[in-house]
Amino acid sequence: MTRIRRITGVALAATFLACLAAPGLAQTSAPAPSAATPGPGGSLDVARATLPNGLQVVVLRDPLAPVVSTWMNYLAGSNDEPIEGLAHAQEHMLFRGSKTIDASQFSQSIAVTGGNFNADTENSATQFFFEVPSQDLEVALQLERSRAAGVLDSQHLWDQERGAITQEVTRDNSSADYRLFDKVVRHVFAGTPYADPGLGTVASFKRVDQAALRAFYARWYHPNNAIYVIAGDVDPQRTIARVRALFGDLKAAPLPAHRAVALPALTPITLRDYSSDPVVSTFVAYRVPGYTSPDYFAEQILTDVLNSQRGALFDLQATGKALATFAQAQTYQEAGVSLVGSVVPVTTSGDAAIKDVEAVIDGYKTTGVPADLVEVAKRREVAQAETARTSISGLANLWSQSLAVEHRTPDDDLAGLENVSVDDVNRVLRRYYDNTTATVAIATPKDAAGSAFGSKAGEDNTIIPAANTQLPAFAKRVLADLHVPHATVAPSLQTLANGIKLVVVPETVSKTVSLRGIVLSDPDLEDAPGKEGVESLVDALFPFGTATYDRLAYQTELDKIAASATAGRSFSLDVLSSQFDRGVDLLAGDELHPAFPAAAFAIVKQQEIGQLTGAIRSPDFKAQIALVDGLYPVGDAVRRYATPQSVTGVTLDDVKASYAMMYRPDLTTIVVVGDITPEHARAAIDRAFGGWTANGPKPEVFEPAVPVNRAGSTTIPATGRIQSDVTLAQVLPIGYHDPDYAALSLGDQVLTGGFYASLLFHDLREVHGYAYTVSSGIAWSENRSVFTINYGSDPANVGPAAKLVRDDLQRLRTTPLDAGRLQRAKALMAGSLPLGSESYDGLAASLSRYASTGRPLDFDRQIVTQALAVTPKSLEAALARHIRPDDFTRVVTAPAK
Repeated sequence: MTRIRRITGVALAATFLACLAAPGLAQTSAPAPSAATPGPGGSLDVARATLPNGLQVVVLRDPLAPVVSTWMNYLAGSNDEPIEGLAHAQEHMLFRGSKTIDASQFSQSIAVTGGNFNADTENSATQFFFEVPSQDLEVALQLERSRAAGVLDSQHLWDQERGAITQEVTRDNSSADYRLFDKVVRHVFAGTPYADPGLGTVASFKRVDQAALRAFYARWYHPNNAIYVIAGDVDPQRTIARVRALFGDLKAAPLPAHRAVALPALTPITLRDYSSDPVVSTFVAYRVPGYTSPDYFAEQILTDVLNSQRGALFDLQATGKALATFAQAQTYQEAGVSLVGSVVPVTTSGDAAIKDVEAVIDGYKTTGVPADLVEVAKRREVAQAETARTSISGLANLWSQSLAVEHRTPDDDLAGLENVSVDDVNRVLRRYYDNTTATVAIATPKDAAGSAFGSKAGEDNTIIPAANTQLPAFAKRVLADLHVPHATVAPSLQTLANGIKLVVVPETVSKTVSLRGIVLSDPDLEDAPGKEGVESLVDALFPFGTATYDRLAYQTELDKIAASATAGRSFSLDVLSSQFDRGVDLLAGDELHPAFPAAAFAIVKQQEIGQLTGAIRSPDFKAQIALVDGLYPVGDAVRRYATPQSVTGVTLDDVKASYAMMYRPDLTTIVVVGDITPEHARAAIDRAFGGWTANGPKPEVFEPAVPVNRAGSTTIPATGRIQSDVTLAQVLPIGYHDPDYAALSLGDQVLTGGFYASLLFHDLREVHGYAYTVSSGIAWSENRSVFTINYGSDPANVGPAAKLVRDDLQRLRTTPLDAGRLQRAKALMAGSLPLGSESYDGLAASLSRYASTGRPLDFDRQIVTQALAVTPKSLEAALARHIRPDDFTRVVTAPAK
């Protein structure tokens, strides 16, 4: 469902930190916990071997789901490149084909497994990862072997990929936060390899050619410079034997020395930029210890202390001085840079925000950090380590980062963290966090002047059909036995006396439990007229304590059991299984008995007004308004949105009334996944939530059916943007109960599923280089849905890319899809089923989505069963019934003139 997004401080901080991720095909997920841990029966099952050619292999058995995640780590990155961005370019070229597997075969082979693949380039390592059903491990191994044995790196292929990677550069540099981070790194590490952030530039990629690529590959891509990490439901010894058989004949080679690092003297500087964001974002950058320093672990604990919700930095948010606060480090071997900052409303100056952050640091340097927060940080690191096995891909990522980047095991990390003392933390703080030599960065919103480029972009009538190379033999077998995978989890669904739906999934891979809850709601339908935004104030008040504990006391109780909990319309708990009952009691106290203190209400109200003051002027918000107005008729509830004026009129009584109406047990679903029995979970939830009762009639939470939209186009100018962000959307007047749900979902996989294996990726990126990424999806709801296609491109390519999209859709509506491509799309849908259960979060998300909307818990399996029965003609008919290539609402957020 497309609606006007509600902005929160937490979301703003998360968006800022996402801008700082390493360059690559796409950003990786958030870092996994800090260490691996004992499993239910003892130590994590780890097998390690080094082949005669030097390839290090690590296999981690995690039977959480029938999924395997493989990470090939080459120990070379941006530190080692003679041309800025060359390592990143080489990473991309490893997807463009090898001597044995071409690019089409590569992407098609993974697509038929339903798996994922990607990569990223760091300063000292380049990582390539796959996630596939464990039965298809052979496919991932064969593909990794193909590029380990030699890539093509031809000039022709690089000329194609240069257009796509340049789109990535312009996308990242369209963010003021990224531009500032880039400048910070170049200043703090001037003259060292770390001063090269690794992304590359439009100019530097013009210097990259076939010869440079091949020389870089020949220099670094050898088995004795690689660590292969494989995690999942596999047999460790058999997996190592298979790796030995496939990779053992690769030849080792002499490796050049890495560039030396001589850190420059620090000099203070303030960097400023204009942004198109709705807020002011600021941070202070300090040079801190690197992985090789004995002070590294104390720096990690210090970062945890700074992020504590009982700390002085978070207090800026709690007292209304900031919308969000954060501390995050980007660490290299010899040094790192710690970013400590805040996000503030446009009514607050960036310089004032910086002074507040610096005052927090200076205050801690004077008094020392609270000793109990250091102990809490260490306790939480141990608890987080226990959750490492709750995600197979997270476990593989964790070990890859530890071994290939830090050059130690996760267990070494945990031991180092546990040995940190309060004195260690204070010494690191006082030595490295010097405001007189720090680098300051401030991004301030600026309204765009004039119009935007690209509103009249030219059209390109040239369409190059997707080429489907014959699948290699090792991938063909996946299609030979296409079926719905066997279910590996058995969730139980119970309904409590007060109407709460409780789903429990026992899992024993980790001594932890994850709880995810949702209160079904729709503020567009439920907010009182003239009180738009009241629900955001309700959400913002939950962290301010309960009827039993004030804000600090409540967080102290969570810290005692090293639990993480959030309350609201979406609520959660992550806790050690031994502390589940206490964790549920604390969560229920917040969810059912929030304090709603008057002083806190005044703070969050002013924060919300401050956010909205900037938001309504921001290009992204204007783009959302344009999209919603283009999709829905006048008077539709979705067109409502909060403004500073509407929030100004909200009272504390309005907040309490909204809470009483929206928060009901008969609209609530709770999913519990982890080391617990259904009986134990039911008893704990019944005790804590069973007394909750609903008052008054149940509110309507599903928007009614809506007529289809017509074509329209809007371009929004944005200061500081280099790339245009494009959304093509149209209303589908159907919901997730429609008989064509499976066929349309299958068609969506044809469009963008499987990377180069998809129609739109092939046309927009591989052939034309118009876009770096393109995505499609259908936001399903009860009575209406929205079909959306998103891509980013240079302004001149907006129109040509849209034309390619339109023509691809038109062909799908009028011509039966090639049977082979349809079969591959079916395989992708079937293979992706196990991947949805590779983490506790993934399991909980799908189960809560289905249970809360009255769908069966195995809804995804039922849909895949239906999709396997779809024929080329029935797919064509379904797309012809529902998809309208000429009726897209097009909204472009483009660079301002």
